[in-house]
Amino acid sequence: MKTIKAIAVSLLLAGACVVAAPAVAQVYLGFGVGKSDYDSGNVIPDLITSGSVDGKDTGFKVFGGYQFNPHFAVELAYVDLGKAAYNGNFFGAPVAGGSVETSGLNVSAVGILPLNPSFELFGKIGLFAWESKARDTTAGAPFSGKADDADVSVGLGMAYNITRNVSIRAEWERFKAVDDIDLLSLGLAFKF
Repeated sequence: MKTIKAIAVSLLLAGACVVAAPAVAQVYLGFGVGKSDYDSGNVIPDLITSGSVDGKDTGFKVFGGYQFNPHFAVELAYVDLGKAAYNGNFFGAPVAGGSVETSGLNVSAVGILPLNPSFELFGKIGLFAWESKARDTTAGAPFSGKADDADVSVGLGMAYNITRNVSIRAEWERFKAVDDIDLLSLGLAFKF
């Protein structure tokens, strides 16, 4: 958490230094819901050596941000990336009912390209402080494990402004955590 606080303060200070006279300074809050997809190439070999993986689930996020000007914002989000399910064997021992769930806090710098008053494109890069929990039954015995760290996140999206204060956002984001996890979401943002 110290790392995420340091990054958030650094991004806020950088934004304050870059912007001499904010033209559109606004606070915004929002949420998004969509499909998450675990790559399963990284985490699953630690949990099963052979078997099947279903890495698709529903994910969501709740976010807030500060837009310093028409081209730059800083955003903080709580992200729940759903879970990946797995079954198989771990060095010959049967594994059943496995799941890996990942969630965390994400802070991002957001670059914005307004195309007209109603439509804008944006890209983000940030830091994702995540926690993953795994549970399964291996050789008839319950297993649980946990991992946490902070890694990079990136994203691309577009926003359509319904009104001056409400916009619809479609986004693709990739979070590097215990696995590379994509979130494709649709959401609403409310500007104040």
